[in-house]
Amino acid sequence: MEEIKSDINLDNIHLEVKTIAQTSDELKQNIMTLEESSAQSVEILNENKVTINSIYNLLTAMVEKETPVEEVDNVNSELFSLLETMDFDIKKLSWFSEENVKVFNTIVTQADEIAKLSEENAASTYEINSEINHFTEVSNKLQGNIVQIEENSSQSVSMLSENRSTIESISDLLLDLIEGVKQASGINTELDGSSKQISKFVDYIKDISRQTNLLALNASIEAARAGAAGKGFSVVAEEIKRLSDSTATFATEIEQIVNQVIVEVERSNTAIERCTTRTKDIENAAQKSGAVIEEIQKVLVELNDSMNEIKAISSLQVDTSHGIQSSVSKVSDAVDTTHRVTTNTISTIVTQKSKNTELLNYCTKLSEMASNVQKLTAKNKNKDEIIFGINPFTSPENIKTMYVPILNGVFKKIGYKVRTMIVKDYEALSEGMKEGIIDVAWFSPFAYVNAHEKIGIEPLVSPRVHGKVSYNGYIITRKDSGISSLSGLRGRSFAYVDEGSASGYLYAQHIIKSEGMNPKTVFSKTSYLGSHDSVIKAVQSREYDAGATYNEAMEGAQKSGIDLDEFRIIAKTPDIPKDAIAVNPKLSKEFTTLLKQAFVEYVKAPNIKSPVDGFVESDDAKYDVIREVM
Repeated sequence: MEEIKSDINLDNIHLEVKTIAQTSDELKQNIMTLEESSAQSVEILNENKVTINSIYNLLTAMVEKETPVEEVDNVNSELFSLLETMDFDIKKLSWFSEENVKVFNTIVTQADEIAKLSEENAASTYEINSEINHFTEVSNKLQGNIVQIEENSSQSVSMLSENRSTIESISDLLLDLIEGVKQASGINTELDGSSKQISKFVDYIKDISRQTNLLALNASIEAARAGAAGKGFSVVAEEIKRLSDSTATFATEIEQIVNQVIVEVERSNTAIERCTTRTKDIENAAQKSGAVIEEIQKVLVELNDSMNEIKAISSLQVDTSHGIQSSVSKVSDAVDTTHRVTTNTISTIVTQKSKNTELLNYCTKLSEMASNVQKLTAKNKNKDEIIFGINPFTSPENIKTMYVPILNGVFKKIGYKVRTMIVKDYEALSEGMKEGIIDVAWFSPFAYVNAHEKIGIEPLVSPRVHGKVSYNGYIITRKDSGISSLSGLRGRSFAYVDEGSASGYLYAQHIIKSEGMNPKTVFSKTSYLGSHDSVIKAVQSREYDAGATYNEAMEGAQKSGIDLDEFRIIAKTPDIPKDAIAVNPKLSKEFTTLLKQAFVEYVKAPNIKSPVDGFVESDDAKYDVIREVM
């Protein structure tokens, strides 16, 4: 039978199709996110339009009529509020645009992946289609061969049945022959006995003949003595002697014949014995042949039954191959369509990505313009206004809903109105303070250390997030990994969050270096998994031997159902402080003390949904642990 050879791995094709489906779902979800983000961007633009119109109307009113001096502060305050709102809206728009660019990048990557997989599948389905056609052809030939084998098998069974009958007939004939030979042997035995009996009779006759001969001799002697009177008696005696001699002669001849008969009977018996032995051998061989033929017949019958089953399977295989051939053809058409649509989609997405990047650039420029206007307005702020700078560590919307209400409450307590200014990065916070525009700012730990070196700021307070004012970086592994200390990491695989993560990268690198190991060469494999949850799950599933994370991520994993008893913490950082709220060094110590007290005494209102539930006093020494890593 022809052998089918193929390098096509259907499991790989199935996996690629499944990957395409999953990627398509992710692509669909990203597009939906993009649609939602675009709708929000349009809404923000409409709101911004209203704000700009309000600013325009306010400025127009100021130009068209002279504003009294006593109203200038109110106008400035209203203008600052409008600019603050506009800046929030522009920052939100920039945030959405930036997120959209990220989503577009993801979509392009996913679309490229789908296109690549579709192209591979198109080639694979073409090869599969060719293989299926060949398979169908071979299946048809196989079915024909099976039918021929079935016919030959049936003929073989019939021939064996006939041979079995013939051997059984031969066996019966041999049995009859053996029986006849046995009868002949019995007759020969009887003949041998009769011959021996005749031989005894001949001996007896010969003995009588000798005695008669002696009597005849005596009679002749007596007749001679009697003379003439005994002459007649002499004749009789002579005749008796002659008769006795004849009898002896005949008896001798009979004896010779009988002896010859006995010899022939013995030879006949010997031949019969050999014939009987050979006949029995033939009979045994015939019986064995019959048994073998019977076994062969059974095997052939079973073979015939198996061939019938194979024939049925072959028929099903032929039908299935035709069905597969049709399905593969449809799949091939679908893959071609998918590849064509994906290619067109990529072109559209790339164009849209370019437009969105252009929009982001416009938003960035608009944001810079708004920030510049806001800075100019800030220089003319009222005495009871404080400019609070925040870097967009989360979305502007979250800042507005989770953090601004807290700031409003704190500053209202000490008689000030807070104006929130969202800057583009932490460097801008330092520059804003240096220029005297920003009075108070919210820094990340690393940003604070840098700003302290540049402009000499000091931390006022740190936020208490979910009841905690610090966290600890961890290096974790499984308890059954065989790793009990940092030295056990040599030659193992390791998972980070990303290169910008403090607890998910920087602290782990610092710990490893402090043990005299090079984090670039100590591991067999390293990867960046993007989130703390992914690192924890990768270590739990043994995908990686160890990983970098922090205590709050582990606590969150436990709440989601992960058993922390499976893990071992082989390294832990000292307490790392949360963010720092710092005051511009140019502000008075009296204000600084008053503000610190207001933050420390702050109690979050029930209607404020924020992870920050309070503040604690802080100092520069707490951030030395950051300096060790930098």
